[in-house]
Amino acid sequence: MSIKSQQARKRRHQRVRRKISGTPERPRLNVYRSSKHIYAQVIDDIAGHTLASASTL
Repeated sequence: MSIKSQQARKRRHQRVRRKISGTPERPRLNVYRSSKHIYAQVIDDIAGHTLASASTL
């Protein structure tokens, strides 16, 4: 990943995270897609815990 695309991804992440926060009733879904695999996490931001995670490894 080039420096420019990394910076763009970080800006998108910060912009989205300002608006979205996971709660126990409605946790946040985080998805990361690499060139070969997909990683997903369900996160409760108030408690600061990952409730579940999965990947295609």
